[in-house]
Order: sequence, then C-alpha cells, then structure tokens
Amino acid sequence: MEKNEDLDLLELQELALKHKTSKRQKTLDEKRMIVRAYLSNHVPIPQLCADFGIGKTTFYRWFRTFADGNVPDRRSQGAPDVKPNPSSMSKKSQKPVETEVDELTRLREENKRLTEALKMAEWMNHAKDVMIDEAEKTFNIPIRKKSGAKQ
Repeated sequence: MEKNEDLDLLELQELALKHKTSKRQKTLDEKRMIVRAYLSNHVPIPQLCADFGIGKTTFYRWFRTFADGNVPDRRSQGAPDVKPNPSSMSKKSQKPVETEVDELTRLREENKRLTEALKMAEWMNHAKDVMIDEAEKTFNIPIRKKSGAKQ
C-alpha cells in the first residue's frame, strides 16, 4: 500500500510541475488526484494550491463536490464540471412568471409610489429654495453660485 501511495505522490509531483504555470481548466481526473493527494497523502492545502496554480476557494469547492458525490458524468474539457445547485440559487430566479393582470397592477402601484415620491422631492426642493431666498434677504449675502465662467 505504501508503494501505491508513493506512486500517487510521484504522479502528483509530475503533474504539479507540468501544470504549475498552466492556466487551462483542470480535467476531472486532475481534480480527483489533487483532492486525493490532500486526503490520502496529507499534502497541505497551501502547497497543493501553489503547486497547481489554483486558489484555496477552488480547492475547497472541488473538495465539497467530491465529498457530496456530485461528480458529473461528462468529462469534456469545455463543459463545466459542476452544475449549479438549484437550492443555492436565489429565490428571485425561482419566482413564478406573473400574469399580465398582476404585472399591470404591480406597475400601477409602482407608478403611484414614484409619482408621490417625485411630488415630495419637488416640494422639498421648493422649500429649500424659499429658505435660501429668505436667508439671502435677511443676511444680505449671496448663497447661490452665479452661472457662467466667472464667479
């Protein structure tokens, strides 16, 4: 058994040297070998990540994938290895499609809310203008900037 582990370790070292500077996507077998090196040979994670040019987050994602048994059947290079987990997707993407009547009702309510917000903002702007005008009259100082290049 120790000879088998030594052979795995040698294969791992050769693979690490070969792919240290490679930015290509790792194959499923390479990912398995990296995770197996951690589990069987107790190679430290920082060393694995440095040797193979991967991030710790990537390693932990692979580790979870193999631990959960979500190993895909496809081994093609271009296809992603892991399908997104529907339970981890946001609730917003799982919301059912609304009907035209529901959409119209929602848009009318949103329009009403935005119209009221606009009216409130206009009132506040007018109130600030009045306050500035009164301050300029009372203290006899210009508060607003003059338009144009020279001020």
